[in-house]
Amino acid sequence: MIAMQLVRSVIIQSLCSRRGWSATLAVTTVWTALPCGGAPSSAGGQRDSSRPNFVIILTDDQRYDDLGSSGNTVIQTPHLDSLAQRGVRFRNFFVTSAICMASRASYFTGRVERSHGCNFYYRSLAPEIWAQSYPVRLREAGYRTGFIGKFGVAVGGQRKPANDFSVFRPFAEGDYFPQGKDGPHLTNIEGDLALDFLREGAASKAPFCLAISFFAPHDPLQPEAALRELYRGVTLPVPSTVRFEELVGLPSAYAEAAWYPRFHRLAYIADPLSRQRYILDRYRLITGVDHVVGRILVELRRLKLEDNTVVIFSSDNGFHYGEHGLSTKFYLHENSVRVPLIVVDPRASAARTGVVEGQLAANIDVAPTILELAGLPAPAAMQGRSLVPLLRGEATGWRDTVFLENLAKERRPICDGLRTAEWKYIAHFEQHPVQEELYRLTTDPDELENLAGKPEYDRVRADLGARLQALRVEYSGVASGFPEWIETQKEKTENWQDYRDRYLRLKSKQEARR
Repeated sequence: MIAMQLVRSVIIQSLCSRRGWSATLAVTTVWTALPCGGAPSSAGGQRDSSRPNFVIILTDDQRYDDLGSSGNTVIQTPHLDSLAQRGVRFRNFFVTSAICMASRASYFTGRVERSHGCNFYYRSLAPEIWAQSYPVRLREAGYRTGFIGKFGVAVGGQRKPANDFSVFRPFAEGDYFPQGKDGPHLTNIEGDLALDFLREGAASKAPFCLAISFFAPHDPLQPEAALRELYRGVTLPVPSTVRFEELVGLPSAYAEAAWYPRFHRLAYIADPLSRQRYILDRYRLITGVDHVVGRILVELRRLKLEDNTVVIFSSDNGFHYGEHGLSTKFYLHENSVRVPLIVVDPRASAARTGVVEGQLAANIDVAPTILELAGLPAPAAMQGRSLVPLLRGEATGWRDTVFLENLAKERRPICDGLRTAEWKYIAHFEQHPVQEELYRLTTDPDELENLAGKPEYDRVRADLGARLQALRVEYSGVASGFPEWIETQKEKTENWQDYRDRYLRLKSKQEARR
């Protein structure tokens, strides 16, 4: 019966992809009918089960609670939620830089931005650093490697790392309909290419690693036609943490810059109705990704690859939905730096299925995790820790701090900080004197009260500041903690001036209408 359903599903998906339809109903019905277990199997010859395959799924701008399994009761993500039921979901997972290029470089290299030096100004990832990334190490070890979607990183000034992927299919950012408005949606194109890669992988004895990096739900918000009516009639509550005035409770450094987040807030989420429209379009794009994930999961099972394929899901950064009167990302508050992470290793003990892990983890941990699961040593330059002990429930002496930074000057105020189980400390180190933020997360998880100026917290602030400086030195490898390029990087002045001017014009128009 299941076999017949699978055949029928594949036929329907094929017809849908050719005609630009959505295969949502077919995939959802079939996947939910499939059992989670099953005897180990193989395709394409005898495989070495000690060398698992990998499917690494990354979205763009998806915050930690844009997921059903994270407690969101509106968004529909059944296939991603099924991964959480079958694996380990990390409740406290962070990107060390909440901006796409720097974060993606950290996923690849296991190093923080201060170490790998790749962002929108000091753009390129040095070839010698890229040479130690997990895709290169896997390919050197005999893996068939593939990349599909938004690469988002320049290596030695080039968007395509030469000869480092068996299949490399990047897409330009900013257009969800690259074949024209009547053509297929980008998310579905990426999904079709992923299925092609899996089918080719099934015919090979070599293990594979597929990284599929969706552009969704990044602006511009252009969901596929089949999903444009989804969530119609839904009313999103406005949390008490959301402010419809700007920069609430933040140091003056934000008011002296932050032009793009301020413009974006006015343009898209300035009131409850516009905020709702904006978020629901993002939800539609995320649900579109979820549909493709369902197709990938069905194909892994059809090809008899499921039992030896590790699936990892995460995002490059989070997003502000009006918290602190901010929009977009960049900064170091929870909404911006906290993202989902789900890891499914089908070889793991049944006791480690459906687990919610609360330890602090970061995007720099993903690369060493992949390498350890593949049986390979992590390069000494990687600064993250393999999550394998957490996946197995065997971790002792785990980290108690995550390092955070925003070093892209155009998205100023640039700053860095750290996050512990109890505290968030942020230093705006370019300000004179340094401006600080201090939040006690155990009593103030939404970071509404900045305690940095209160004398009774001086000792805590000083202690966290000292710990931050130690991390700066450790991660940068220089005595000051600040590599020269941080101070000398060139910002695109015309960009922030344009954001400022657009913000001021829009603000003036909105005030005139009141």
